[in-house]
Amino acid sequence: MKKSFLFPVFISLLFIATSCGTSIKPIGKVNMISTRNIDSNFDYKRIKSYVGISKRDLKRTKGATIDEAIYNTVRIVPGGEFIMNAKLYMIDNKYFAVEGDVWGRSIEEYRGLQVGDKVQWVTSFGGKKVGVITGFIDDKECLVKEDGDSTSSKVSFDRVFKVR
Repeated sequence: MKKSFLFPVFISLLFIATSCGTSIKPIGKVNMISTRNIDSNFDYKRIKSYVGISKRDLKRTKGATIDEAIYNTVRIVPGGEFIMNAKLYMIDNKYFAVEGDVWGRSIEEYRGLQVGDKVQWVTSFGGKKVGVITGFIDDKECLVKEDGDSTSSKVSFDRVFKVR
């Protein structure tokens, strides 16, 4: 009696587990890809390697078209202009995603903030901290070195504001 009950349950669970996963299929590789005009006289630099390589990044940068996926991947890197060594993916036979090395202009300013600016932010516990911006991670976070500390930590742009 127990065997006959467990077998259909096992088959049902197996079917549900395999059908709920996200399907990510590689569809091609290209040397360079961009949705913008590139200035051939400008000396671009590799800003960040392997952008979009994790499943989380692929889902975050997916787009309904290849153009949209390229734009989404480039925009998460401040100063990004184009992608080298790009790999294109199809997600769930519905969306596109791109991964690769983002090249562009090495920037010292993003969202009105510059490296070296003195900023203040509110911690998750409601306290206020003051520090200096030491770099930019992506379109959501920057690195800030708190006054009196020797290391930098990640802080969301939504929580940071410039002080004089």
